[in-house]
Amino acid sequence: MVTSTPPGLLATDLDGTLAVEGVINRTDRAAAVELKSRGIPVLVVTGRNPESLKKVEGLWEVADEVLFSSGAGVLTDKDAEPVGMGRLSAGEILEITAILNEAGEDYCLLDPIPDNHHFSWKRHRKPGENPDFNRRMNLYKTWGRPDNGIPAQASQVLIVLPPGTFIQSETVKALSRWSVFHSSSPVDHKSIWLEIFPTGMDKGSALAAWCSSRRLPKERVLALGNDFNDESMLAWAGMGRVVGGSPLARDSVFSVLPPAGMGGFEAAANEALECFTGCFEPDR
Repeated sequence: MVTSTPPGLLATDLDGTLAVEGVINRTDRAAAVELKSRGIPVLVVTGRNPESLKKVEGLWEVADEVLFSSGAGVLTDKDAEPVGMGRLSAGEILEITAILNEAGEDYCLLDPIPDNHHFSWKRHRKPGENPDFNRRMNLYKTWGRPDNGIPAQASQVLIVLPPGTFIQSETVKALSRWSVFHSSSPVDHKSIWLEIFPTGMDKGSALAAWCSSRRLPKERVLALGNDFNDESMLAWAGMGRVVGGSPLARDSVFSVLPPAGMGGFEAAANEALECFTGCFEPDR
C-alpha cells in the first residue's frame, strides 16, 4: 500500500505489457524490486478483475497496488478487499442493453465489484459467428449465466466483436454518454472487445485520482501500455511509453520501448529510476 507521496511512480498495464501469457518474467520482477527499493512504487493498471489477477504469476512481487477492471476498482495489497469506484445503475443498464439488442451485438453484464468476475450474457449472433465469445463462455462457464433480466447494478458491459467486424457508427454514437473504449481480446488477440463503464471512468481518470490522493503530480508519473484502452493513462501521465510490437506501437505518438517480456518493462523501470531518483525525496 502506498500512503505517502513518493518521488515518482511507474504505472503499467499488465497483459501484453508487463506480463506475457499471464507470467511476469524474472528480469522484470527484479527491475521492479530495484525500483521499489529506491522508494518508487509500481502501480499496475489492468482490465483484469480481482479473481483473474490471482492467476498472474509474480504480480505482487511487482505491484504495490493494482487498479483493476480498467480503473473501476483498486486493490491495495494481495489480501485486501477489492474496492469499487463506480457502478452502472439499473436505468443505465436498461438503456445500454436496449441499444445493443437493437444492434444485434453479443455482450456480458459484469456484476458489481467485488463480484465482477460473475456475469450474465446475451448472444445475438449464431454460435459459429463469434468464436471469441464462445471461448469466453467456456473459459468462465462457472461464473457466467444466461441473461435473466436487468440487474440493479453492474460494474461494466463487455461487447465481444468477431475478427474483422466493426460496431455500427449509430451504436457508437448512442453509447457516447458513457465511457467506451476498445482493446484487443486477451483470449484470441484478434477479436475486439468494447467495454462500457460509468461516465468518466477509464484508466486515465483512475490513475489521476490515485495520484491526486497522494499529492503526486503527473510530471512525476511514467506510464507504460500496449493497447487502445491504455491511451487515456498514457496521455495523462507526464511520460507515456508503449512496448514494441503492440497495437499502440504502430504510428504511436508515445516513445516505443522493446516488446513485452523482452526488455520493455525493464527499460521503463530504468527510465523511472533515472528520472525520479536524486531529484525528489519521498515523504516519510
